[in-house]
Amino acid sequence: MTHRRGRRIRCWRALLILSLLAFILTACGTSRSAPDSSPKSDNPNPAGAKVGGKILFAQNGDISVWDGSIKRITQVGDASAPRWSGDGSRFVFVRTGYSTSDIYVADADGGNMRQLTRDEPLMTPGTEAYAQASVWALDPAWSRTGDSIVFVSDRGTAKNYLWIMHGIGSDATQVPASSVNGENVEHPDFSPDGSQIVFDQRTGANESYTERWTQIWKTDLGTNELTPLVQGDKASYYPAFSPDGAWVAFIQRNGKANDLWVVPSGGGTPTQLTTTGAVTAPAWSPDGKYIAFFQADGQSFKASYVEFSADADGAPKASKPQDLFTADGIDAPSGLSWAR
Repeated sequence: MTHRRGRRIRCWRALLILSLLAFILTACGTSRSAPDSSPKSDNPNPAGAKVGGKILFAQNGDISVWDGSIKRITQVGDASAPRWSGDGSRFVFVRTGYSTSDIYVADADGGNMRQLTRDEPLMTPGTEAYAQASVWALDPAWSRTGDSIVFVSDRGTAKNYLWIMHGIGSDATQVPASSVNGENVEHPDFSPDGSQIVFDQRTGANESYTERWTQIWKTDLGTNELTPLVQGDKASYYPAFSPDGAWVAFIQRNGKANDLWVVPSGGGTPTQLTTTGAVTAPAWSPDGKYIAFFQADGQSFKASYVEFSADADGAPKASKPQDLFTADGIDAPSGLSWAR
């Protein structure tokens, strides 16, 4: 019992440390100012008419949607990591409690909220029994072709692996390939046809793990085959499939600089798209013409985007970053999700 409790405490402390490092090295973090009691609506941004669609993001512990202006659609104070369903009619997100978190689903306007996982122990918080039974559910992603939802969890283990629900409210099962390398995984995303998942996974240069970074992997859900997509000694994370399935966008860290890259989804040479050094959490527009991301903006964050295309030889290229919207209290690590 003591050993299991110790593992969970170390895991929780590691999460805190990693969160702090993410803030320092990637200029990403969550503002903890108290949420306004009324929905926030910024003035429409001219970029909205150009790119179109609606973007989910977390703000001051709640979920907001931008569609040219901003509206808060939940009022819970502990929400993060929202992701649209394929048709944009619903979204999943995380609610965080005392040393635990769960996956929820809601309609596009925030109504009809339902809890999908039940990881909070039925015990007194702060007790040894509670620490032993606590489970995390994180980083949900919704298949674009149906109601499958993948998420990260440490249920039954001290490590975070991938779990998948094949239908709203169905029992989740572990994705076997995610545990093959034996290290924590993050940020899963479905291929457009729902047959594959990309994710980033921690690794180390030696057995003592004195040097650590993340690499990007891909698994086929039908064959359980695990394939490396982006390797090397630079941290690569936040992978996101393009709507046509041809590309995977991701963030790569070089020293303290974090920029947007893309790689062919079937494997190949990655290409750098931005040089600002302070971006995170890419999200494709539904038509694949744009990639949005959060970018450091002084002591806060703003949403920006680039226009994406490929030249006659198929080489990817992007415009200079352009502003999309600003908002107070943006939770940059929670990312963005873009729907029509």
